[in-house]
Amino acid sequence: MFDFLSKELVRLQEERKIHAFVMLAERERRMREAEESGRRQVEERRRQEEDELFKQAGEGHWWDLHQRTIDSYLEDIILGSIEHAAEEQARKEVQRRAVEINDIAYEMESR
Repeated sequence: MFDFLSKELVRLQEERKIHAFVMLAERERRMREAEESGRRQVEERRRQEEDELFKQAGEGHWWDLHQRTIDSYLEDIILGSIEHAAEEQARKEVQRRAVEINDIAYEMESR
């Protein structure tokens, strides 16, 4: 009976570990999808802005085109920095959670 209970405990612990890793992987997948969606939205907005700029350039507003090109360039730099910071923060959060889950799993094993 003790052997059966011991094996069942090990099986449950392994099942919980697997579930925790699945949850982490799912969260990371959702975060990556959200980041990609954000990048696509930025790209689409930039394309629309460029289309509008070229349309206006055809109408003779070259000084507006120049200013908007600069604005677009600066916006790209800022957005890239924000995306990089968010990605780094998300990576650290996932790593921190993995360590927490691992510690909990080890604690459960020791019990």
